[in-house]
Parts: sequence; structure tokens; C-alpha cells
Amino acid sequence: MIKTRSLVFVFVVMAASAGCAARSQPLQGLSPEQLLERGQTLLNDRKWTESIAAFETFVIQFPTHPRVQEARFRMAEGYYGKKEYITAGAEFSRLASDYPAGPYADDARFKVCESYFRLSPKTQLDQQYTKSAYDHCQSLIAYFPDSEFAERAKVFSVDLRNKLAEKEFQAGEFYFKRNAFDSAIIYYETTLRDYADSEQAPRALSRLISVYQSLGYKEEEEAARQRLLKDYPTSPEARAIQSPATANP
Repeated sequence: MIKTRSLVFVFVVMAASAGCAARSQPLQGLSPEQLLERGQTLLNDRKWTESIAAFETFVIQFPTHPRVQEARFRMAEGYYGKKEYITAGAEFSRLASDYPAGPYADDARFKVCESYFRLSPKTQLDQQYTKSAYDHCQSLIAYFPDSEFAERAKVFSVDLRNKLAEKEFQAGEFYFKRNAFDSAIIYYETTLRDYADSEQAPRALSRLISVYQSLGYKEEEEAARQRLLKDYPTSPEARAIQSPATANP
């Protein structure tokens, strides 16, 4: 019985070793089609590092091959799968720049947008990647309005824009809560100027009304009130000031 179990164990180990050897076969000497097939199989199996190596070998050895754009796109997908979003975004961006009218142009631009979207941090942190993601999403929408990815890019853009607006609004809140009204005004006005179509715009106007009330600036208060009612009539903030029983925020 022990001998039988030992033989089974040896067989399993040999089979596993053979499988690993098959997956780690040297890439040199493979034809372009074999490299692409190997890379795609590894990509499908979520073997990100190995798939990147296969596609990178293809790109280096066959830079003028008709399918080099495909190989570069798949290589970038490998980095995306590894959650190395900065590298993925850079690879997708280079592909889109090198072949602006190529078959992967809109795919690559969208993946740049998506890569930076994944890097976008919480509101209270620096929003560099959020801005980059928004710019790349807008670039796709501008250059490829009929792309199958355009609608998804628009959804990303709304989310990203609201996050940028929230960043400005929260900076205003920081100063408002400390009665540093001059600084609060700057951030609320920036929210209105740069993100007038965001969810935070009527909130910023509502806060400006409160700030101007505290400062005794009657004209500015009334101007902010009229703008809130005119530009955002259906917002909760506008409805609040329309009701005499409801206090300003």
C-alpha cells in the first residue's frame, strides 16, 4: 500500500512538473503565431507575468509584423491584470499615440482612461490620477464619439468630475468650519467656476449664502441666493431656501 501511494505521488509530481515545464518553455525560436498563441493562452489563464514576457518577445523580435499592435495591446492588458495600472496606462497610451488610426486606437485610449480611473484615490488625497483619468476619458469621447467605449467613458467622466468637485468643496468646508471665511469663499467659488454642472455646485452656493450672512454681505448673499434659485431650481438646496420654515445650511 505504501509503495502504491509512493508511485502515485511520484506520478503526480512528474505530471505537475511537466505542466510547469510546458508553461515555462523558452520563448526564443517560436514563430510570431506561436508567440501570440502562447501569450494569449497565458493571458486567458491570468498568468500575467508570463503573458507579458511572450508578447514583449514578439514586439522585440517582430516590430514590423502586421499584428504588432495586437501584441502591444495584449501586453498592456497583462500589466492591467497585474494591477500595475501606471505601467498599463503608459503602454496603452504609447500604443494609441503610435497608431492613432489603428484598429486598437479607441480600445487603447479607453484602457488608459480605465487604468487611471483605477488609480483615482479617495477624495481627501491628491487627485492627480483623477485628473489624468478625466482628461483621457474626455480624449476618447472627443476623438472617437462613435466608439463602443464612449458611453462607458462618459460614465467614468461623471464620477471623476464629481470627485474633483468634491475635493474643492471639502477644502471649502475645512475653512468654513473654522470660520476662515475668506479661504472658504475661494474654494466654493472654484467649485462653481470649474464644476458648475456637478452635484457640489448647489451645495457650494448654499454655503456661500451662509458665509455672506455671517459676514453681513447683503448684496453677495442675495446674488448667491438668486443664482441658486435660477441655475439649480430643483436642487435640495434651492428647495430649502424656498421654504420659510427651513433654515439655511
